[in-house]
Amino acid sequence: MVDRWSLTDLESAVHWCRIRAGQNIRCTLTVLAEYAQAPEESDMAVTTQLKAIRKIGTGTAGTSFAVKPSSVGILFDSSEYKRNLSVIAREAKARGVPLEIDMEGLPFVKDTLMSVLSLAGEGMPVTLALQVYLDRTPGDLDTCRRSGITVRLVKGAYLGDSEDFVDIQERFRRNGETLISAGIPFSAATHDPELIEWLKERVSDNRDLVEFSFLKGLADKTKIELASDGWKVGEYVPYGPGGQSYVQRRERYLKILGGLRRAPVP
Repeated sequence: MVDRWSLTDLESAVHWCRIRAGQNIRCTLTVLAEYAQAPEESDMAVTTQLKAIRKIGTGTAGTSFAVKPSSVGILFDSSEYKRNLSVIAREAKARGVPLEIDMEGLPFVKDTLMSVLSLAGEGMPVTLALQVYLDRTPGDLDTCRRSGITVRLVKGAYLGDSEDFVDIQERFRRNGETLISAGIPFSAATHDPELIEWLKERVSDNRDLVEFSFLKGLADKTKIELASDGWKVGEYVPYGPGGQSYVQRRERYLKILGGLRRAPVP
């Protein structure tokens, strides 16, 4: 059910974001491109992503763009990856498009963090996803705080240091509390009803601290309700051909929840 999780092309994605904007839901667009194995593949991904950024910058105010490091070279050449990411970041800044960097599997975490630190050091505004199921995340969170990098806090969709659902919930709360206590705004990417209720209660007197971030294909009722109630809400919107790995991660997530007799927010 690829249509549930993504859209077919850039035009459809931009149209979707404009509809969501009318519902007070901010979108983050991303291209369904992962695991480039050679420069030809990463060059094609860079070209596609630059096109998207230019399109967003011409009339989709508030929409951000997210890059998967594996789409632009991190898998085969760290230097190539950093050059490509720099090109994308400079275009995003020039076009006034907020840039986000996704976090992928554990082998890529260190290089991804270092590349984002380099961008921040060059004055490039950027948001980085941090996965709470990794033991290293509290330290990475402190590094981001010191460097002025905005955080999108996620549970994690790959393989982490913990697979225990309740433990990962607690890790999310601890890392979220670090940001809340410091008064640092962040994006909370979760469909977990318990964590969403905790966040709503925890920041009830300072709603600007948290943007509730959801995937396209999940939590549509909750997105509308939160936005209508004045909360900041975001939606992650992939587009393009392919996307099998992305869909498999989404289906795996739902299968795990089902096995635990749990469900995402409606």
